[in-house]
Amino acid sequence: MSEVVIVNKALSLLGATRVAALSDNSLEAQSANNVYNESLKSILTECAWKFATKRVLLAKVDKKPAWVKNGMKNYFQLPSDLVAIIETSDPNARWEVEGQMILTDADTFGIEYVYFMTDSSKYPAYFIDAFACKLAADMCYELTNSNEKTMTLLELYKGEYLPLAKTKNSRSGSA
Repeated sequence: MSEVVIVNKALSLLGATRVAALSDNSLEAQSANNVYNESLKSILTECAWKFATKRVLLAKVDKKPAWVKNGMKNYFQLPSDLVAIIETSDPNARWEVEGQMILTDADTFGIEYVYFMTDSSKYPAYFIDAFACKLAADMCYELTNSNEKTMTLLELYKGEYLPLAKTKNSRSGSA
């Protein structure tokens, strides 16, 4: 599934003109380009999407905090593609995010996280449907100048598409 297909699915929900390419010189293509990545990041924060998760041991940073809080004295570098942390390798560790690092009391630290998955060919159908609806809502006002239609699409996204996608995502394993 290409980005153009996802954008056209969103444009269809809006009743707008479809695009041949995201580089088209049209309001629809420009609007899609303006919101596509932010809309994608937004929906990726909504759930622990199984198709967009990774587990990594983080690299320790040679830096000490200005003061020690609750025994947290070790910094670890967060991945550049991180969207949301799902779980840590040490459930008993104290930790918090500081900028692009994690400060923790653990000597080694790993995370399971949702990453900024941009390869749309890897998106499951249930995610594409929800993402297209989110994208339509995010483009709606610019293309239709209608608050009412924007609110209707947001309600459709939050009330139907996203819950259905989350349910189908949860069936992707037994944990």
